[in-house]
Amino acid sequence: MKRSSLRLMLLALVVVGFPAGAQQTAPPGKPWLDHLANDLIPFWSSEAALGNPVGAFPSIRCDDGTLYSERAPCPEIGPRRTLNERYTVALSRQSFGYGVAFHLTGERKYLDMMKAGIDFIRFNAIDRSNGGIATTQYLAQGSWGPAPGLRTPQQLAYGLLGMAFYYYLTRDPDILHDLLSVKNYIFERYSVAGGALQSQLTFRAGATREDKQLVSQLDQMNTYLVLIAPLLQEPTRSDWKDTLVRLAKVMIDQFYSPADKLFFRAANKPSDIDLTKTPTDFGHNAKALWMIRFTGLLTGHQDLVQFAEDNARALLGRAYLEDCGCWAGGLLAGGNLDLDKPWWIYAELDQLAGTMALTDPTYARYLPRAYDYWFSHFVDTQHGEIWNGVDGKTDMPQRKQPKQWEWKNAYHSFEHALVGYIVGQTLTKQPVVLHYALANDDGVKSVQPYYFSGTVMRIDAESSSDGARIQSVVFSNVQ
Repeated sequence: MKRSSLRLMLLALVVVGFPAGAQQTAPPGKPWLDHLANDLIPFWSSEAALGNPVGAFPSIRCDDGTLYSERAPCPEIGPRRTLNERYTVALSRQSFGYGVAFHLTGERKYLDMMKAGIDFIRFNAIDRSNGGIATTQYLAQGSWGPAPGLRTPQQLAYGLLGMAFYYYLTRDPDILHDLLSVKNYIFERYSVAGGALQSQLTFRAGATREDKQLVSQLDQMNTYLVLIAPLLQEPTRSDWKDTLVRLAKVMIDQFYSPADKLFFRAANKPSDIDLTKTPTDFGHNAKALWMIRFTGLLTGHQDLVQFAEDNARALLGRAYLEDCGCWAGGLLAGGNLDLDKPWWIYAELDQLAGTMALTDPTYARYLPRAYDYWFSHFVDTQHGEIWNGVDGKTDMPQRKQPKQWEWKNAYHSFEHALVGYIVGQTLTKQPVVLHYALANDDGVKSVQPYYFSGTVMRIDAESSSDGARIQSVVFSNVQ
């Protein structure tokens, strides 16, 4: 509890005495480094988290960080959970978390943990016979599946998440080979008329043969396309940029309602994008606008930038609740607010607001109270990490699911800390310090801070005990 109190005091120090909306209200980056060190890393650095062998990360653990025990079962892992499966999505998300820990601290051990997870995916889950990535390991048999036709492009995209971030940190050419191969497989196999990616290749009898889901498009962008496209050589760079523009336009043309200024999760029939009949969440909306804006900046499509910025202002104003200084989770069918706050939706809204504040300081007004709410209500101060969500009426943690399961393994909480740090340092006019592990120091001159751009002010490089290089890069003017 002491660590949370100290962090809130730091936030309060930068808020008191400044008018609402002033740039000075932006919290600094240090509370996010403290959050990483005290709340996040301990939950993921235990022997139970690392797996046996290291890299074979378990996909689910109890809220205290231990593995499930039939002798003393933890109640949060109920009978609905399958304990004899390991998921590629979970492996990749956890690997990403270790990458962020290295990126922010420079401690090589976290990069080694990340590499162990990446290697486990590359040497086991990548389907080098059929293409793509197997998404599930059946532990009792030691086999991988399901059949290629039953894998979704969202699962395949998240299989690339950890590898993409590892390539961003290291420029390892072997990793790039696999990224290119799986990306090509996804777009060759899942593309349908109109430019969208369908959600699955085969279906059970009676199901539609073509199913268009927002996440099939969007999660290609945020897991690997936006981060890696600027790092590629021509002509591959232009191909990836064209892919980003294609997906941005598909999302706008097929999943967006101009009347509501909102994205919806499916686009198979008119009612799918009708708010009177279909709910939508603010998380996918925030992430879609975040990715569309970065796509516009990367490709020079100012129309995409303008679209994202216009809609971000409307979305954040709609989602922000002045009474608590926190975010709502979405809209119910009919248009009423869903006050519950899933962890990932809250993180996406924080990240969008923080990014917008880098070019328009009026957005910084959201950050102090929204961050305060996160630290006060989402953090498990006893065992670390983040609850699945917070009840919008009681402000209490929602504990129907464990803190770690296949779609909640480190990714959103660690990315939230990384973006919070970058935004906080920039808005308070302090340098952003990030760490890389490129084999050649000369390559560091062209690095950028995650999705953002910045000026490299200083590079400090040293060799680890095994001779590997680690570079600490100081950025200014992050945008």
